[in-house]
Amino acid sequence: MKLRQIPDDFIVEEMPLHEWKESGAHAVYKVRKVGMTTFAAEKVLAKHCEVPFNRIGFAGLKDTHARTAQYFSVETTTPEKGVFKEKNVESELVGFLDKPLRTGELKGNSFIITVRDLKNKDVETVERNAPSVSEGIPNYFDSQRFGSLKGVTGFIAKDILTGNFEEAVKKVVTARNRHQKSVIRAVKHFIENNWGKWDECLKEIEQHKLERTAEGNAIRHLASNPTDFKGAFRKTFKGIREIFFSAYQSYLWNECVKILVRKNSKEVFSVEYEAGKLVFPRKWNPDAKLGTVPLLAPDMTVPLEFKHIVAEVLKKEQITITDLFTEEHIYVAREREVKLVPIELDVTLADDERAQGKQKIVLSFKLPKGAYATIVTKALFEQ
Repeated sequence: MKLRQIPDDFIVEEMPLHEWKESGAHAVYKVRKVGMTTFAAEKVLAKHCEVPFNRIGFAGLKDTHARTAQYFSVETTTPEKGVFKEKNVESELVGFLDKPLRTGELKGNSFIITVRDLKNKDVETVERNAPSVSEGIPNYFDSQRFGSLKGVTGFIAKDILTGNFEEAVKKVVTARNRHQKSVIRAVKHFIENNWGKWDECLKEIEQHKLERTAEGNAIRHLASNPTDFKGAFRKTFKGIREIFFSAYQSYLWNECVKILVRKNSKEVFSVEYEAGKLVFPRKWNPDAKLGTVPLLAPDMTVPLEFKHIVAEVLKKEQITITDLFTEEHIYVAREREVKLVPIELDVTLADDERAQGKQKIVLSFKLPKGAYATIVTKALFEQ
């Protein structure tokens, strides 16, 4: 099976939370893009509207390698300027709001996903699993949440929570993966081989004009403060640090839910993802007790029936709940539904025009905000 061979194999469109008004201080645009990040589309919109980024709002980030439609708000007195059409992005004015769009202000997303180059076994697996997937699957965080694991072993946030700032900084500045530019990989490799020789590392960074990167900020600090790894970590960009902590919190939640799945189903199967393996039920037990589970945080309130599960995960990780209380990050115990029910799930089988003699499956469904479409495909295809 093959995913995302072309951008049209993964189509996602936001379902807005608000009803647009006929007038307001903030113009709302529906922006369609392909092969570009949300931030890149924001930059194009800002250029057309002739406004700074702080006047633009959006509800969520959308995939780069996909065809997507999402909503942006722009504080402007000339809304007509935001209507445009370029090669990979176009925008239409759909209404107005009195306040800007904020992250999370959407009902969810609708998806059309094409999976190609299927064998008979793949088709049989989907046909077998579709009824149970329609009834609900675990609402896991998927690999997209764990990009900070690429090129490293273990979670950077866990190093921070256990006081190992040097290991955390080393992972930040030496992690390499195939998606990076060759010059960045080369500099990171140099830093790893010359760990502790901060002046030499800084010269290497400056030679390749990488002073303003996370690596550059950290190494520059260490060149002046050779053992202050806590300070070096804090010199990395705040947004990147937040990603590290969110990834580990999401992983802990996934580990709790995996135990719940095993306790509430007679038969399970596992699928690999960026942070290990996920466990899916063949069928939930009739008396399955699921509901919500909070993301682990110092202020969490755990139902009695879930306390032993949290304790089991923390013991495996060799941390305590108080370790999550850190001056580097504020963890919040946000509740998250354990079961994810795809809305209007439809599975259509057809010949694959890109692979002679093979079949494709077109999936269409809707998900609430915060849910991952790739979890649905994992459950359906068991891979």
